[in-house]
Amino acid sequence: MTGSSQQGVFISYRRADAAPYARLLQIELTERIPDARVFIDLDSIEAGLDFAEIIREAVDSCGVLVALIGQQWATVTDEQGQRRLDDPDDFVRFEVHTALERGVRVIPVLVDGASPLRQQQLPSELHKLARLNAIELSYRRYQDDAKRLVELIQRVLAAAAGSDTIQVPPATQAGAPPDTAHTDVSRATRLLTDAEGIAQSITDEDAKASALIMVASALAATDPEHATRLFTEAERSARSVSDYWADDENAKASALIRVAEARAATDPDGAARLVNDAERIACSVTDIQKSQSIGNVAAALAAIDPGRAERFADSFTDDGLRDVAVMGAAPVLAATEPDRAERLAHSITDEDFRTEALGEVAAALAPTDPGRAERIAHSITKGEDSVEWALGEVAAALAATDPDRAEHLAHSLTHERRKDSALRGIAAALAATDPDRAEGLAHAITDRLDGMWAWTDVARALAATDPDRAERLAHSLANSYNTDVVLCAVAAALAPTDPDRAEGLARSILLEPWGSRVRSDVALAMAATKPDRAEHLAREISDEPVKVSTLCGIAAATAAPSPKHQMPDGPITRPQSSSVPAPLADGPTCPNRACTNYQAPLDGRQCPICYHYAVH
Repeated sequence: MTGSSQQGVFISYRRADAAPYARLLQIELTERIPDARVFIDLDSIEAGLDFAEIIREAVDSCGVLVALIGQQWATVTDEQGQRRLDDPDDFVRFEVHTALERGVRVIPVLVDGASPLRQQQLPSELHKLARLNAIELSYRRYQDDAKRLVELIQRVLAAAAGSDTIQVPPATQAGAPPDTAHTDVSRATRLLTDAEGIAQSITDEDAKASALIMVASALAATDPEHATRLFTEAERSARSVSDYWADDENAKASALIRVAEARAATDPDGAARLVNDAERIACSVTDIQKSQSIGNVAAALAAIDPGRAERFADSFTDDGLRDVAVMGAAPVLAATEPDRAERLAHSITDEDFRTEALGEVAAALAPTDPGRAERIAHSITKGEDSVEWALGEVAAALAATDPDRAEHLAHSLTHERRKDSALRGIAAALAATDPDRAEGLAHAITDRLDGMWAWTDVARALAATDPDRAERLAHSLANSYNTDVVLCAVAAALAPTDPDRAEGLARSILLEPWGSRVRSDVALAMAATKPDRAEHLAREISDEPVKVSTLCGIAAATAAPSPKHQMPDGPITRPQSSSVPAPLADGPTCPNRACTNYQAPLDGRQCPICYHYAVH
């Protein structure tokens, strides 16, 4: 070799299939072998420079070239549809050929199950690459695989330097504590790599899109190019969504809205394009029973441009489709434009739709204008049962600001089911500030499901001040299913202050999906203070979309605090919610299978974690 120093490591990879591993390996090598220079991303060579000379100089200074080979390494194509590997000027081909030609040690690394290369796949100058023994690097065994690879690189560099060892930083010597900042960044990168690998393996396109959104959001601040690629993949999955239970176009529009909302902060033009596409798709839906996407688009528009939301609704000549759009927009408008919201709700022609919209507008107004909220509820003409449903919604919404009036209103209802639902909402609102009163309300509920959720809220509130009482309450329930649900809430509430007890409770819950979701809650709560235990618990999660969300959350919590490595706020940094999904909930719920709040009852029209719009 012509270079004077051979202590460098050249990482050759294609961004389409191995970018996360390249970044992670770069960090590992920088920490473990600080004297070795790591070359990466030479495809950003400045204009006017000879790329062949630049690559040759870099390869000459290296003792090892690591060829990261993913599943698309040999097949990825350019804009003209031609295989990149067939282009003599392809950077990856030139890098590997230069190393083979100049006698640099080449280590093929098969990423995430990629098959060994065959000579038939390769141009003649790379045939030797197919004969080299390859090692594997998988997100499922990353720590072991990466350790083996780094140790091999150390041995090769030591031999090239004519010495027995390569200096390892003192922080990684046996018995010495690692440097915290580096460890945190490395952990965050590794977790996001794992999360991306899991997300890519999900076969359900809707869940895959949501999982990719979470990873992309986590990467947006530190690796915007990679985040953009993941957002593009999420968009691709969103456009491929199909739903057995709903219209495919409806599902696609909803998925595109989620991608748009996640992208809005970093790419407003791209987000606007996606919203426009979702609006176009929604307008093409003709079956009223499968037109949820119209309501979703209207709700999204109402939050940013009330006038446009109303114009969108009025653009439908079919009264049924207009009704659906108004149903989506009116409750969102109630907080900022109550007159417009009430007027629009009253303009709905379908009586069932009008009843639901008026009830939701009334509930939205209850905390600030209870008199008007009750008046709107009483204006419903469908029947007394519908009026009582709306009054129950008002009572639940009013509890946080005027619990006495809320309870009086709930007890005035004559329909037991409506009364139970209202008492459940009041108990939830009072659980944190007056658990004794909330427990009394829970005792008064006769419906099993409403009672379970009321006990859940009470136990969660008690966990902060009297965890023994909270556990006794959970075990006192006659139904074991209810007990597991309530214990999930207790475990999540205890996690920040008593992680040992919370972890024990989480591990005691084996019934899925509860087991996965409570492990997620506990892992996220302890991520900042006990990252090793949090990661270990997260890797026990069997539900893959939930695991992706959890790994992203831990990565955000453990990243170094410097601006360079700061993780962004967003869906992955969700509040430490112990909400537990209710598969039998009769109100609005989160429909996103990739969200840890999946099927949980929602107070508003959007899930506060993944930003999906609620479904009934």
